[in-house]
Amino acid sequence: MGTSYETILVAAGFAAVVEAVTAGGLPAVVIPIVEDRVAVLPHTDRYGVAEVRPIAVAVSERLRCPVLTSMVFDSDVITCWVYHDGRPTHRYVSDLAMIIEPFEDDDGVFRSQLDGRVIPDGEPLPSGPLGADPTAFTPFAVGAPDLDRIVAALLGSRDRDGHVWAEWQHQAIIESLGLPPAALAEGYGGFSPRQFPDAVDVPAR
Repeated sequence: MGTSYETILVAAGFAAVVEAVTAGGLPAVVIPIVEDRVAVLPHTDRYGVAEVRPIAVAVSERLRCPVLTSMVFDSDVITCWVYHDGRPTHRYVSDLAMIIEPFEDDDGVFRSQLDGRVIPDGEPLPSGPLGADPTAFTPFAVGAPDLDRIVAALLGSRDRDGHVWAEWQHQAIIESLGLPPAALAEGYGGFSPRQFPDAVDVPAR
């Protein structure tokens, strides 16, 4: 079983983010990282999954600031969305091959689909990253963004067995933005109040 988690990065002040999350009424831990960079870890449901979109929409709309959601699934794939003014403006997927969905059609034939589109027979199955545009991530960088370092992290690096571990790649993406990864490299399930004494745990309303 691989590693799965969901996190949110907000490019705004800590107090403002706490206020915005509280106003939204959705439970989450809010953690200051550096000045004007804040981690938000939504509480998980009984299946250990956190819903990031409602908080990203509410916070980006209320604060008029960029918000980045990251979802690591089973150590295989990272999916990120950038939000501005309550709307998603950019999508990144670390490897499209990992989100292809097999299904059986009405004739009993097994097919593949991606984002609801059935892939025609004979067409190569998509693979590799989608949306590996470093400029989409620069609003979250601290200081002058290093575009070469950001794109290298988005493209990933394989180990000796040819595998890209999604949680390691996610950590590399965070570090490429000049941020310490601790608060963003695991979700609510890995949160420790002793590690982040300044964090605020916002309850549901």
